[in-house]
Amino acid sequence: MKKIIYLLFLSVSMLLISSCQKSNQRNFDIPVMDVRNAIQQNASSISLDDDIKSIEYIPLETTDSCLISNILDMRISKDFIFIYNGKTSEILQFNRKGKFIRKMGREGNGPGEYNMITELSVDETEKKLFIFQYGGPVLTYSFDGNYLYSDTTIVNAGGMHILSNGMRVLKGLTMNPVQNAPWAGALASSKGELLTNKSLYSPSSNKDVLYMKEICFSPFKDEVLLFTSCNDTIFRINSLNIQPRFVLNRSNETSYYNAVADITKRNDPILDNSNTIEVYDMFETYHSLYIRIYKGENTYIQRYNKDNARLESYCVPETFMECSEAIPGNNVMGIESNIACGIPFWPEFSAPNGTRAQIVSSFAISELKRKGYLHNLPMETNIQENDNPLIIIYTFEE
Repeated sequence: MKKIIYLLFLSVSMLLISSCQKSNQRNFDIPVMDVRNAIQQNASSISLDDDIKSIEYIPLETTDSCLISNILDMRISKDFIFIYNGKTSEILQFNRKGKFIRKMGREGNGPGEYNMITELSVDETEKKLFIFQYGGPVLTYSFDGNYLYSDTTIVNAGGMHILSNGMRVLKGLTMNPVQNAPWAGALASSKGELLTNKSLYSPSSNKDVLYMKEICFSPFKDEVLLFTSCNDTIFRINSLNIQPRFVLNRSNETSYYNAVADITKRNDPILDNSNTIEVYDMFETYHSLYIRIYKGENTYIQRYNKDNARLESYCVPETFMECSEAIPGNNVMGIESNIACGIPFWPEFSAPNGTRAQIVSSFAISELKRKGYLHNLPMETNIQENDNPLIIIYTFEE
């Protein structure tokens, strides 16, 4: 009898182990998205109703001290908005209501002064702003505008996202030979010790000519999506490791993947081929992965539903292209929807607690109004021509 009970117990245990193994295998399956095929079956619209929970509008104050032309980067903390204004090479600080507070530092070659900024980064816990620059140290400022120090622990990086436990996810430098930026992304301790990194180049590539044309570096809560054009795999970086998360099946010609990572082939015809699919940026929500791509003269936004593995593709109308002034920032090259009173949806900047931020210029709003896209706009969006941009914060359904 004991033998029978033991055998029954063993059988059930084996079934449970097998079931867990299969479940774990399913959990670690890497979704493959047929990007090219989705373009061919392009949808007329993509519904955002099941993904967006709420919207907040923040008009940025306009004064002679803080006129914004082209925004090259934006970082948002719990209490502040930091904007890098490319035309004037100024970093402007606003509060979360959009009131201008101060300019942070200045361009120059002295202590705490910056040149050729790549990106900004914020440390919410330590209340610090990090300024990354080409060929120079990472400058650190307090949220109250004081220069603190040059962070010598951050090397080979063009940007950073700080996790809630203080660990750092680093973005590799773009447009630099591999000797200066040997990886696209890395994980470091809070003290700057490099723990692990990921190079996305082919092992057979000639390291003497490698460079990173673009790096998609998209934070979502305590994780970061990492992607470069010489590879079709999207990696995820968290406090534990760097692992493949999604695969974009672009089906580009084989020569493209080598040419896009070779600094001597920047004028290779394959890189300007109307049949080549390029990725501009991407971001993740609780239920979706959004990708903005371009092929030939057209820009597409694709949404992958993580719940049902469905991939939808949407071609951005030419009207939205005409209403956009620049990328990054000041653009409405997004999905047509009624979610934000008709303002096309594409929040390209990460914000706290898994939210995303979109910048909409006064030019874009006036043009969209003129073309009949906007309706029932709230008072906060009533910005006039030559006013500073409107910031829209999207909170997503969990």
